[in-house]
Amino acid sequence: MGLIHKVKRYKFLYVLLSGALIWTLVFCYVPMLGIVMSFQDFNIFKGFFGSDFVGFKHFVTIFTDPVFLKAIGNTLLYNSVILFLGFPLPIILALLFNELRGVFFKRAVQTISYLPYFLSWISVVALFYAFFEMDGPFNDLKVMIFGEQIERTNILMDPDNFLGILFWSHIWKNVGWSSVIFLAAIASIDSQLYEAAVMDGAGRWKQVLYITIPGIWPTAMIIFILSSGSLVSSNFEQVFGFQNLYTMEQTQVVNTVVYKLGVQQGNYSLATAFGLAQGVVSFLIVYVVNIITKKFSNIGIW
Repeated sequence: MGLIHKVKRYKFLYVLLSGALIWTLVFCYVPMLGIVMSFQDFNIFKGFFGSDFVGFKHFVTIFTDPVFLKAIGNTLLYNSVILFLGFPLPIILALLFNELRGVFFKRAVQTISYLPYFLSWISVVALFYAFFEMDGPFNDLKVMIFGEQIERTNILMDPDNFLGILFWSHIWKNVGWSSVIFLAAIASIDSQLYEAAVMDGAGRWKQVLYITIPGIWPTAMIIFILSSGSLVSSNFEQVFGFQNLYTMEQTQVVNTVVYKLGVQQGNYSLATAFGLAQGVVSFLIVYVVNIITKKFSNIGIW
């Protein structure tokens, strides 16, 4: 079936899809023309055609400057912890939800776990700052347990705590909503498999181990492959929101550096080069992870 024939046959579906296609084209592909800035000393007054071409000068700067290397290292560290330690948690939560038998209690717990997802990151940051401030609930609880001799501190002002704050705030906000995908995958498993397992004498644990987990494994692998690209792309709102004067110097990541170079300092060429390198590396990571998972589990996105 040719392309023109398909368009004619499914024209109404293409009309419904056109809005998303136009949005993607305008906001995702057209801006890619600006990539040329990464190979120039871009001057906003001279434009693309008047700015000097400098080749890979900015890319060399990115991978030799200690400040940029520190930002890259922080990005890989933070996102690796969030991905590898946080990835199993929505699966575990979905398995626990699936074992709940009280319908009302199950729905109530699920709804409560979803609610943080609908808060903006700025709201989440504000809640954390309010909780951990000197006169906040966290320090009040410490004093209640250990007595007045305990020193009140704000853990958000210690750069050593930054990774933990990022991880737990990410989990608190996203783990409930992320479990929805795995709950849907569990619901798609053929119920006859569980019936057969019961007849063979398998308990709940063995049903989970030999039916539920293998049933959601393909979904989990696809999500893991797609998530692996985030290793070099931090959540800007989260990181920037939790940074403060006490932690900013030690906790820079790629996205915050791009923001400061491009928006605050007007160095568009270096910021664009940083963003381009980030995108290329993200694609390569997804590509390599897809090859590895497909080789060992025969599951991949292409």
